[in-house]
Amino acid sequence: MIPIERERLGDWFIYGSEKGYDYSLASVGRTALRMRDVVPDVDLDQSLDWGGAYFGPILLKERIIATQEYRTARPEELFLTNGTYEANFAAMLGNVGAGDEVIVEEPAWTQIRVLAKSLGATVTVLPLRPEQGWKPDPDELRGLMSPRTKLVYINHPNNPTGSVLTDDEIRAIVEVVEPYGAYLLSDEIYRGLEWDRPLSATAIDNYERAIVTNSLTKTLGLCGLRLGWLATHDTAARERAFAVHRYAVMVTNVLGERLAAEALAPDRFPHLLEVGKAAGRRNRQIIDAWIRQSGMLSWVPPAGGFTSFARFEAPLSSWDLCRELLEHPYRTYLVPGICYHERFDDHVRIGFGGKSADQIPQALARIDEYRAQRLGRPALAGAATGA
Repeated sequence: MIPIERERLGDWFIYGSEKGYDYSLASVGRTALRMRDVVPDVDLDQSLDWGGAYFGPILLKERIIATQEYRTARPEELFLTNGTYEANFAAMLGNVGAGDEVIVEEPAWTQIRVLAKSLGATVTVLPLRPEQGWKPDPDELRGLMSPRTKLVYINHPNNPTGSVLTDDEIRAIVEVVEPYGAYLLSDEIYRGLEWDRPLSATAIDNYERAIVTNSLTKTLGLCGLRLGWLATHDTAARERAFAVHRYAVMVTNVLGERLAAEALAPDRFPHLLEVGKAAGRRNRQIIDAWIRQSGMLSWVPPAGGFTSFARFEAPLSSWDLCRELLEHPYRTYLVPGICYHERFDDHVRIGFGGKSADQIPQALARIDEYRAQRLGRPALAGAATGA
């Protein structure tokens, strides 16, 4: 295994944390839930001297399947992980090796590209483009496939663009991947956060060799539980991934599993989900109004998730722009597009989750101030409030 390289995205998170800021447009999850929000009246008199169910408690897995509306998955085809991070890690280490080829969408969550390289696999990029709504082109994917292609990675709703796929669009990808017998690793951590459409497509209901990863981190703000899962119909792929989980991580958190089961209860989950989505819709609307008037940024409005990818016009790199915005008096945190790839150095990731009603307008006002002072362009009166 080749040493895992550092990535710009992780380095930027470290830099921002150490530098500090007053306002953040980097948040990519809903406002975090407190324990009392999840279990206001539930008796948690539970023994903690038991290691828990090997693959996760049946009740919790049944509730995951129900709330995710998986039509074809069974509880035994799913095991719990330490968040989506570990689910992706187990899927990759269990099923990809040196000499394999891995195709990754770009921009997308950067973990898979880094892992594939560390495993000695060849990484081929399937570019996503704004003129195509940041969605993969099946014909372009077909031209990238080869007999060595072991796995194709997709990430929708997408981080950072917020693009969402329909069942027909998933099936079009499957039609390309299936003849090669390749795995389709679908990172669906933002699924359930669609803004103006029903629950989006899931790969597991469209392909036998799909491997789906997800967690409760983004949809319910339960990052502290580190409760994720991996689901696939493919027994061999699942067993190899579980072996990685068992011997490398094997985190079993019976209290976290109990809290997760309560959060996914039929009488609680819809309310918890909608509270977070209501805030996201409000924040998305404020940012959309501001961008439309800005003259500096443009975007494809995100259809799902709490992230977006906006193109900016300014005579400096995305890294420098975001560094300058962290300085006094602006103290505002964005994510440079170059963290996803050099070709996105004219983009910034704008997150709009987890904010009180006044935080988003205040952050946008700081960017207006920066634009007026640094770039010589006037601030937009009223734009930051959506007026």
